[in-house]
Amino acid sequence: MTTGARRMRLTALCLLLITAAACVQFPEIDDATDEVARDADYPDLVPLDTIPAPSADAQSEREDTQATLEARVSGLQARAARLRGSVLSSDDRTRLDTDVE
Repeated sequence: MTTGARRMRLTALCLLLITAAACVQFPEIDDATDEVARDADYPDLVPLDTIPAPSADAQSEREDTQATLEARVSGLQARAARLRGSVLSSDDRTRLDTDVE
């Protein structure tokens, strides 16, 4: 099969998939939201400078999360290092390598 024929088949397949995707039924989004939310006004857009900084509690929580993640990463790296090591001790390896009589 030539490269041109492969491209034509690939193009036809892509067009078929796009056409099939266009026929998919989506759930009604209007049914997922209540009437109050649908009728609500859009929020006002404000400059980023007017948005208050995160509270001290949020900063503390972020630091706790960071410390927890770093501890988990180091624990997983240590576990991976142990798994990369040999399962058998050198004495066990020597005993297994010797011929059985």
